[in-house]
Amino acid sequence: MASPVLLLVLLAAAAAAAPQLCSAVDPVSTYCAKNFTGAQTQASISQVLSALVPRASADYYATATAGRGDSAIWGLAQCRGDIPASDCVLCISAAARALASTCRGQADARIWYDYCFMRYDDTDFLGLPDTGYTIILINTMNASDPVAFDRAERKLMARVAAEAGEAASGGLARETARFDATSTTIYGLGWCTRDITTADCGLCVAQAVAELPNYCRFRRGCRVLYSSCMARYETYPFFFPVDGKDGGAAASSHAGEYEKIVLNP
Repeated sequence: MASPVLLLVLLAAAAAAAPQLCSAVDPVSTYCAKNFTGAQTQASISQVLSALVPRASADYYATATAGRGDSAIWGLAQCRGDIPASDCVLCISAAARALASTCRGQADARIWYDYCFMRYDDTDFLGLPDTGYTIILINTMNASDPVAFDRAERKLMARVAAEAGEAASGGLARETARFDATSTTIYGLGWCTRDITTADCGLCVAQAVAELPNYCRFRRGCRVLYSSCMARYETYPFFFPVDGKDGGAAASSHAGEYEKIVLNP
């Protein structure tokens, strides 16, 4: 029989190797707007959230509508296509609970996680690319060889934007590049909500990528999030599947320190 000390070591090792679920349940940002007082609108919101949770949990994507006239609400929920199904369920459930609580009494609500996105609105937004409200998260650390790193990151994210605009990508682009100066791998990702077309997805991710040098030049990581797509790069693995030599599990959404900028609030 293994000693108590050995068992503790084994348990600690297993915990370190397990996928980190905080990315599924910790929100990156929330947006709430359009105050209302009507009980019917609130009922429509509740119906939309109740419909989105099981559908998106099962299919990684869902839309829903409820109500009529001034009380009509449209909703969308989507998980990132590379994540485990169990994390999708956790993320979608957490998103619905958070919106119901944080944005109660407001008819335009959106919440971003690393692993999923959810929104509802009293205007039909489905199928319309939305790059208005913008969240930028900037890693506070600079690259050790900033000019060469920036060159490698730009080439990587150009490939991400191009891949996102291809039908075969399904709205999810993942690329990696080896930064030779330090043998560091740069991880790049772009993904879109599935209500927009493939062409619009490519344009949306390209717009997000174009913002990166404006705010994140020489930084080791950056994220630009819209309501229809996002683009992100890091020097640690944050998407699946993960190369075992780089840690064995996708890193937390809060790995490292980040500055947050909101545009067009």
